[in-house]
Order: sequence, then C-alpha cells, then structure tokens
Amino acid sequence: MKNFKYPVLIFFVLASCKETPEAKFENDSISVISPAGWKMTQEEIGKDGFYLVIEKEGIDASGLLTISWVNGEIELGEWMSIYQKELKDNIVFRKSNLSFANPTDSKFNDNNTTSVSYTVSILGQKHEGTIYFFHAKDKTFAILKQQAIEDKTKNESGFEYIERSLKIK
Repeated sequence: MKNFKYPVLIFFVLASCKETPEAKFENDSISVISPAGWKMTQEEIGKDGFYLVIEKEGIDASGLLTISWVNGEIELGEWMSIYQKELKDNIVFRKSNLSFANPTDSKFNDNNTTSVSYTVSILGQKHEGTIYFFHAKDKTFAILKQQAIEDKTKNESGFEYIERSLKIK
C-alpha cells in the first residue's frame, strides 16, 4: 500500500495548482469580472453593504483588490478615516510601518474619486496600495488596490482588466 501514497499526493498537489477561471460577479447593480488566475470571494455586510475581494493566486502573488460599498452616502472624508483606522487596527498591518500619503483627486474607471496611497511592509516585503473613495448610484464605495512593489509588472494587466470591467448601474 505504501507504493500508492506518493502518486495520490502528487495528484492532489497538481490538482490544487489549477488556475481559477475568469469569473463574473453581479449583485446590487454592480458587476465586475475577475480574470483567470485571480480568486474572488464575497461577503455581505449586513443588509446595508457588501465586500468583494479579488486576489491574484500563486505562492508569490501579491495582487489584491477589494471593492466594498454601503448603501447611502457617507461623507468621503469620514469613510476614508474609518477605512484607514480599520487598516491600522488590522493584525497584518498593525506592526508593518503603514504610512498614508495625503488624499488626492483621482479616477477609478469612469468614477471621479478621492484616493489615498499608502506603503506597508508585510513580512519584510514592501507593498504599496491606493484606496479610492467615491459615491455612485446612492452608494458609497471604497476600492483598495495593493501589491508588492516588485510585482507591479506581473499584476498590471489583471488590475487593468478588473478596473475596466467594473460597472455600476
């Protein structure tokens, strides 16, 4: 029986390495497409909001994009403060030299946004991120985009694909 142990183990390792296919998310008048090789998870925030995570798969992958929204309009400065406090209190970010830049006007897809960039060191690896805040269709959005600095080139096409696919109806 020992002879069959390793082939079974190899099968499960190879099967688990299969790339996640492209997937479309549609809910609450929002749609977005996750490209192949990126995993999407979602969670309702009570009846008033939603949280969607799209992560690049792979052992050394660092691409992360989250889209969260709440129904109604929260003042963007207040929403930004809440979001920044949540990151500062997060166990991963707590002792990681998280540093925020000053907010700026920017765009995400077709949406005019207020954004704030940040840097952080996760497990000794420097990451950068930007959080975009905006109102659309009676909702308040926060979109976080984060990656290891060394992975910018590897993540660029995935991030662009996700951003272009975002539709808020």
